[in-house]
Formats: sequence, structure tokens, C-alpha cells
Amino acid sequence: MVNTSSSTVGWFIEKRHNITQHFNLIDANEQLQAENARLRANLPESFYQLQDRLYSIEDTLYRKQYEYIPAKVINSSSNKQNNYLTLNKGAIQGIETGMGVISPIGAVGIVVDVSDHYSIVMTALSNHSQLNVKLKTNNEFWLLYWDGINSDYAQIKNVKRDAIFNVGDTVITRGGATQFPEGIFVGTIAEQTAVDGEQSMSLNVELGVNYNAIYQVYIIRNLMKGEQLEIEDRILSADEN
Repeated sequence: MVNTSSSTVGWFIEKRHNITQHFNLIDANEQLQAENARLRANLPESFYQLQDRLYSIEDTLYRKQYEYIPAKVINSSSNKQNNYLTLNKGAIQGIETGMGVISPIGAVGIVVDVSDHYSIVMTALSNHSQLNVKLKTNNEFWLLYWDGINSDYAQIKNVKRDAIFNVGDTVITRGGATQFPEGIFVGTIAEQTAVDGEQSMSLNVELGVNYNAIYQVYIIRNLMKGEQLEIEDRILSADEN
């Protein structure tokens, strides 16, 4: 009886320990994600340079342009023609449509719908997705599309035949479209395809993000988005008139 009692008590103690460890791990993981968001917000690409000087970096004034809100993926798809993620953050946390979303690996997609507590992200694996990207080595910029075939690869079309690049070169976000800062990893050039007689070619880009295993993400808040859109709208209105 003593042995049986000790064994039973030991079993419960072990289970309690495992449960406690599980919740402790969740708390630690959330704390780590929040800390990563704070660190990313302090990277140079998250700031807008306000003043140019030919002095040391300490003499240059900067304004923070991007903030990062940690979130978790609670539902997703990656095998449809248009694929989406559901995140556990919404309007109450300040999420708005048009915000960019990244993972610790690279660019993910753009917020397209928001409720009080949830948001929907259209990923790069979508027929409607167009991501502004550029080549890291020489800043040649393009639009990234997805042909709906393989979730590991996206495509760049209408690349000039005299463009300088190599298989394996890094593709990053171009920035400037309000959703993403410049320099977020997108993928690497896997191959080029060309048709004889055509003036341009296409590139297959191996994506950095595994959309079948994505869980933790960061939603990007561009603090200067309103100002940029306002001045761009003024130009558009002037052209129309």
C-alpha cells in the first residue's frame, strides 16, 4: 500500500510539474517575442533619417518610423490559390488593414481585414499579392508574384535581359510602399526562365518563410504612413486636374 501510494503521489507530482513547465514555457516564449519586437523596432531600418550631416552617426537625427506588434497565427492555409493567416490581434491592439506582417525569417504578407480581436493576412502565396522587392546586391527592383503552383517559390516577371544577378542572390523588401521597411528578407533567386525572342525573362524565387509551419509573426505599424499617403494623394489629385 505504501509503495502504491508513493507511486500514485509521484505520478501526480510529475504531471503537475509537466503542466507547470508547459505554462512557464508559454510565458517565456511570449516574453521573448515581445523582446524581439522591441529589439527589431530599434534596428536602423526602423528609423527615418531627419537630418543629413557629413559627421559621425551620433550627430545624425532620426525619428522612429516602424513599430512591431507580436502576434500568433491561429489559423492558416497554404494550398489554395489565395492563402490567408488568422492572427490573434485586432483593432483593439491597434491593427489596421494595410499593415505588413513578417516572421522571424522574413516577409509574410499584408493585413486585409480586421475585427476587434483578430486580423486576416493575405500572404505572398496569393494570386492577388504583389510585393515590392529588390535585389540586395544592386538595388534592382521588381514586383513579386505567385503563380499558385508551389508554396516554396514565388515569381518575378518582366526582368530585363541585361539585369545583373546570380542564382543564389538575396531578394529583400524594397520599402517605400508603407507596409514594410527596406531590407526584410524575402528569399533567394533559384532559377531564371526565358523565351527566345522576348525582351524580358522571369525569375523563380525560393521563399524564406515556410508557410506550412508559420506560428509567430510581427505586425508592422508605419508611424509615418499617413504623411506619405497624404503627399502622394496630392500629386495624384494634381495630375487628374
